[in-house]
Amino acid sequence: MIPHTASHGRPRVPPEKGLYAAGVLAVILAIYSGVTFASGGSRTDVVLPVAIVIALALTVMALTRFTLFVIVVLTVRAALDATKLAGGATDGGEQTGWSLLDPSTMLGVLFLLSCVAWLIVQGRRPAAERPHPALPVAAVTFLGASLLSLLGSRAPVVSVGEVSRIAAFVVMIFVVERLLADEPGLRMPLLCAVFASAVLPVLVTAYQVTTGDGLMDLDGLLRPTGTFWHPNALGMFCFMILIMSLALAWHVKGWGRAALVVLAAGLGSALLASAARGPWIACLAGLVVVGLLQDRRLIYGLVLVAGGVLAAVPSVLQRFSDLASTYTAGGLEANSLVWRFDHWIAALDLLPGNPVTGAGLGTTRLILYKEVHNDYLRALVETGVVGLLAYLGLLAALFDLARRALRVTDPRKGAPAVSLSRGTAVGFAGCVVAFSVSAMADNIMTAVVVMWYLAVFAGLAQRIVVAGKETP
Repeated sequence: MIPHTASHGRPRVPPEKGLYAAGVLAVILAIYSGVTFASGGSRTDVVLPVAIVIALALTVMALTRFTLFVIVVLTVRAALDATKLAGGATDGGEQTGWSLLDPSTMLGVLFLLSCVAWLIVQGRRPAAERPHPALPVAAVTFLGASLLSLLGSRAPVVSVGEVSRIAAFVVMIFVVERLLADEPGLRMPLLCAVFASAVLPVLVTAYQVTTGDGLMDLDGLLRPTGTFWHPNALGMFCFMILIMSLALAWHVKGWGRAALVVLAAGLGSALLASAARGPWIACLAGLVVVGLLQDRRLIYGLVLVAGGVLAAVPSVLQRFSDLASTYTAGGLEANSLVWRFDHWIAALDLLPGNPVTGAGLGTTRLILYKEVHNDYLRALVETGVVGLLAYLGLLAALFDLARRALRVTDPRKGAPAVSLSRGTAVGFAGCVVAFSVSAMADNIMTAVVVMWYLAVFAGLAQRIVVAGKETP
């Protein structure tokens, strides 16, 4: 059975060496799998055996040591996107197929089922111990709108897969908050798992850039993908972890700070190498927020770093220079921004068919052969007016949670100036801003791993607010 994790007389399963060995095996196999395919190796012959072994190990772990299961899942998740087996057309290199044989999908299904069962076992808590209802209600409402879109979906099977991704994001918020409510000491292990997940993508990106193996040719530009399917996904992952790592670096000392700074440098380099303009802009917005809330020297440092990068890496400026052009002599879009505007107009043409509940999640790419590249528009087209309102409500709840967390950790109101809670609150605020900016021109809603880590940060922020007994 799935164990309780809280104290107060609840049964606890004693740790067993075999379970920890299973966790280590899962991590090793996930790393092996990600490195193999990022370097261009064969997929099916190795992925399926590895995926099955990992699934069995994690199933045992989920049933017996749920906390360890969550930590291992957070550690390995970023290594699995490169192991997709699903076929189908690509969206600028972004996989559109959905298959239960994909390790990432298998893990997602296992995680979702295990977490739902665990939450049911935990039962309800007294009202005083629960987090503010704004985010839980908004998250469940958005999930409900996504489920509602299945009624008019033009591709129900694809839509079910997309809904399961959103469900995993919502469940992650609840699970992290509940784990921390029962065991406050888990905050550091959870953060360490998130940061550890970034090591392999950074190393694989460095390998791809230095050797040329595994690079993706997009419009004549060779770009690394790390352990992901597309350079943009790599960029979105990098900015999410980078913002939180720099926010926390101010609040730890010694080797911890050094490790965060080194990790941030690696993530920044991988983000730069991805040549993903949207994530660049989103990261800049998030770091400016961190600088304004925590230490303005970070903003000055950003200016210096940006100037140095522009001087040393001319290709960065070239990524923006083509935005001045609109169409080529042959009538084609001169850059991805112009293409996006044309694509958004085409996507809006799908709305009249079902304006209330939308065409169904994931259907735009099947009809137009491309993702929407704007999550606000995607919410409208694929989940209708109901879904768009729910999505905006979710964003509003995330911003409100960031505000509350910042308030209860504000040094001007007596909170410690240096603390993990303050660093987490500042980092979460920066991540929410970056997320909302990225959603304007990218497909961050479909970047499952990025959504998962945002959910972890949201769960951490909820416990900060509860601990601070903040009121509206």
